[in-house]
Parts: sequence; structure tokens; C-alpha cells
Amino acid sequence: MLKKLSPIVLLMLLTSLAAHALANSNDAKLEMTAAVEAVRPALIRIHVVSSDYRQGREVKTESFGSGVIISPEGYAVTNHHVAMDAERIVCTLADKREIEAKLIGTDPLADIAVIKLTSTDGKPFPFAEFGDSSKLEVGDRVFAMGCPYSLSQSVTMGMVSNTEMMLPKESFPEDFTLEGEPVGSMVRWIG
Repeated sequence: MLKKLSPIVLLMLLTSLAAHALANSNDAKLEMTAAVEAVRPALIRIHVVSSDYRQGREVKTESFGSGVIISPEGYAVTNHHVAMDAERIVCTLADKREIEAKLIGTDPLADIAVIKLTSTDGKPFPFAEFGDSSKLEVGDRVFAMGCPYSLSQSVTMGMVSNTEMMLPKESFPEDFTLEGEPVGSMVRWIG
């Protein structure tokens, strides 16, 4: 009798474990989706036009990058190397609207710039809040979001590999890349 019940009990146990794993995987997926969707509306694609003078001629150059809106008034952060000599900045929002922006300031050493989007309708912009980077730990799952190769929004997942690396600036190395550019934003997944 015991030999006949063993396969049935084993099947019931495996079914129970599979159901539990599926429930946990669905919970994790919901948590990941919530983390991404909390920031994604604030992600912007940035198109910058600059001028340079070479051999007595004005040469217009274009650059592209990503940024994140950090206030309802339209302040956003991006990289210094993207916006440094901007004459004109146009940002594409998650809803595909194109909004003009102005360069507020940059820090070349930290490779960070602040721009301000110009509201056309008086409504607040979707924004993401800064997290507390001191809470990051090696092994934390994080998401990198940006607009690689000036394309639409992209999300990739990885993990923090070091929290104490000091380059010219403090940084948090991760084990993934967002092809085409540095990360527009990095979001910690708490799951």
C-alpha cells in the first residue's frame, strides 16, 4: 500500500511545490512591473543640438541621451556629456510628446546635468523620486532604463556588484549594460 501511495503523494507534493513556485514567480513579476512602472513615465529621450566652430565655419552637431524627470515642475537629470554645449534641447516623454528644455547647469566631473522642461499645458510632469543610495547592497537587483541609440525606452535588469567603488566620482557598478549609452536611470527592485 505504501508503494502505491508514494507516487501519488510525490505527485501531490510536486504539484504543491510547482503551484507555490508559480505564485512566487507571479508575485515577483508583479513587483518588478510595479518598480519599472513607477519610474518609466518619468524617463525622457533627449535630443541636443550644439554648435562648434571649425576652420572658420559653424558646424551643428547632434547628440542623444536619456534623462529622468525629478520634479513636477519639469526639472530633469541627464549626463553632462549629453547636454554640455546645448543650444537646443528637445525631450520626448513616455507619452511621445516632444517638449523643449533649457540647460540649467552641469558638473563635468560627476558627468551630470540638470535641464528644465518647458510646460506647454501647465500640468505637472510625471516624475521619479531619488532613492537612498546608502541602502544599496551588493547583490541587490536593479533595473537600468534609458533610450539606447536614441530609440524608445528600454529596460534591462541586473544586480549591484560593488557599493564602495570610488572613481573620479562615487558610482555603483552593476553587472549589465544598456547598449548605446550610460544608464538613464537605475531603479532598485525590492522584492
